[in-house]
Amino acid sequence: MPEITGKETTKKVWLSIEETFDLSLKNIRRRPTKTAYNIATIVLGTSFLTFITLASIVFRRYTEAAISIEAYQYWLAFISLLLCVMSITDSMAIAVLERSKEIGIMKCMGALDRHILLLIFTESTIMSLAGGILGFLSGSIIATVTYGLQLGFDVVLKVSFFELLSCFGLSVIVAFAISISASMYPAYKAAKARPSEAFRVEV
Repeated sequence: MPEITGKETTKKVWLSIEETFDLSLKNIRRRPTKTAYNIATIVLGTSFLTFITLASIVFRRYTEAAISIEAYQYWLAFISLLLCVMSITDSMAIAVLERSKEIGIMKCMGALDRHILLLIFTESTIMSLAGGILGFLSGSIIATVTYGLQLGFDVVLKVSFFELLSCFGLSVIVAFAISISASMYPAYKAAKARPSEAFRVEV
């Protein structure tokens, strides 16, 4: 919780990085079902993106087969990521609503809008890292097995470490963008809510 010193609490309330991370982890653990749902949604989107990206690398650089990634497949990846954002936004909005009284108590104790925003965005960042890593791993495994059986594992295993690292970075960045974008509106609503309004909310 934020520490309060002196009479002018609005100027002296602060929340350290360690406290923010600890509170975020506790909030995530308290809601395992919603956390698992959000992470699974990110995993599905980034897994498909990783699969498409690795397939493009294999087809473009290591095969002479008349196979290519069609434009519609990239559009499918984009649409799946967009659906991820919408799904996580809905889930985060419900989670914030369920925490209205908790947020109201924090504000009564001196928490500022930026503290509420920081907590929610930290939770989103933790989930995005987990989802991005798992999405990369699952997408890579599926792509390796699929195109290994189709084109030969010797072809697939020629993908360089740098290319894999690039795919990993893309997966994590996209997962982060998805999670933060989906959290913006719920976080804003939570930060701007008045304590008196928060205590009146019934879930």
